[in-house]
Amino acid sequence: MKLDKITSYQYATLTFFLLNSFSMNVGYYTLTNQCGNDSIFSILLGGIFILILASFIFYLHHKYPEGIVQMMQKKFPIFPKVVFSFFFFLLIGISSIYSFSILISFLHYYVLKEVGLLVISVSLMITILYIVTKGIKTISKISEIFFYFSIFIFLFGSIGLMKYMNLSNLKPLLTTTVRKSLSSSLIYFLSSMIPFFLLFSIPKKEMENTKHFKKLPYLLTLLSILFTFIQLMIIISVLGIHLTNIYQHPDMIIYKKISFLNILERVEVFLAFNNILNSLFVIILGIYLLNQMINSFLKKKKEHISLALIGLIFIIVTTLFTFPLDLYLMTSIALFLLFGIFILCCLKYKDNHS
Repeated sequence: MKLDKITSYQYATLTFFLLNSFSMNVGYYTLTNQCGNDSIFSILLGGIFILILASFIFYLHHKYPEGIVQMMQKKFPIFPKVVFSFFFFLLIGISSIYSFSILISFLHYYVLKEVGLLVISVSLMITILYIVTKGIKTISKISEIFFYFSIFIFLFGSIGLMKYMNLSNLKPLLTTTVRKSLSSSLIYFLSSMIPFFLLFSIPKKEMENTKHFKKLPYLLTLLSILFTFIQLMIIISVLGIHLTNIYQHPDMIIYKKISFLNILERVEVFLAFNNILNSLFVIILGIYLLNQMINSFLKKKKEHISLALIGLIFIIVTTLFTFPLDLYLMTSIALFLLFGIFILCCLKYKDNHS
């Protein structure tokens, strides 16, 4: 009887959605405000860095088949385990709450204007917690199903916007300084750090061992970069760079222009589903990893209690505080450095099993 394991394709679709969180958590306008039309080159340059990082991350996931929580339990004595767990928990907690806050605001402004923020927050969190309780295999299956919806929505939106595109809006090019271009590329690159780290919440024992394991995630990483590049080109060519710099979600503004045969109107609500998916899987895997970390220190597994506590903290914090983009980027940098230290320590410490 074949074991029910995560396929390489499901793992790849998770990678795709996690990387696409850039469009919500950072946003195209962040790059265009720095580099103007040259931000399309920032996507390409940052994308090269992401592909290099992806190769390294997939190699590490192969070299260390345990999930990040199991790695800490197996590799380290109690003190470094507690230290790493604390800082990983803090950084993933901050980034996940930030993503949750962004998604709530997005839903309230573009999709559910008549519904209160608290109602959206509670309803969304209940949905997320329910999915998390089903486990990583179910999460992976959901990502595979929604991947086809995401592709369809992207093609539907791109075709609907073709008649509004004006490629002259992409000019002038090569007008920004090298420093600004590198800074913009670095921001796009850093947006991939938290998504890639979340993949380490999945132990290799949960995945099928096939020859496609390395190839498919790498290809969908490339597809995510390509989609980001195409989407930014479409946004600038439709709105122009000045309007692109104004709106936090310029893609939603251009979607309002779409109508097919004067029959389908207000399709931006339907197309907003892609943005929801791009945030949803970062939050789901973030909470899944936080719950794993909590339960790794409990003698008796109390998953439902810890999940309820995490959900309550998310709702309270997002209600009381606003998280700036700079904090999210600083969290990405800190996680990048901490993960580097963690891997170096993994090479130092021997297995800790008795």
